[in-house]
Amino acid sequence: MSDKKPTSPLFAWFEAGLGLVADQVTQANQQVQQTLNESQQALNELASRGEQVESQLRKAVDPAQWCEVWRQSPLHHWMPSFTTPKQKRAAQIDVLSGKVDLLVEQVALLAAKQAAAKSQDAAAKPATKSRVKAATSKPAEPASKAAAKATTTRKTAARKPAATKAKTTPPKQD
Repeated sequence: MSDKKPTSPLFAWFEAGLGLVADQVTQANQQVQQTLNESQQALNELASRGEQVESQLRKAVDPAQWCEVWRQSPLHHWMPSFTTPKQKRAAQIDVLSGKVDLLVEQVALLAAKQAAAKSQDAAAKPATKSRVKAATSKPAEPASKAAAKATTTRKTAARKPAATKAKTTPPKQD
């Protein structure tokens, strides 16, 4: 094997171009490494500052108040809530039970209004019934018994023809 390089000018230009590209890639790589090192250093500084602030907060705030501090922080509103399905279901049940309580109160108010209206009607009816009783000589009870008998006779009368039709039709012969 020979250590001779080809002497073609085309190869010389190719090697020169490769050298320029390699230098540019090396410079770009160095700049990227420098930027990464600077950003890593900035993140480390921020982390150390955060640890200092956290230690100061732990000294200043009672651990029992952490939930309240978290709720007041602006990050709390941006973070998704991590609730379990049981907690969601319990919250829905609480909301629905509140609605049911409101409906029960409204029904009770309506029932009280209806009872008040019925008591007013009942107070007004005895005055009119006493006038009717004084005007008529028949008592009200026999009239209601007669009406009850009329309805029962109608029902039995309606049933008898259907039963008699079934008995009076002769059976078909083959």
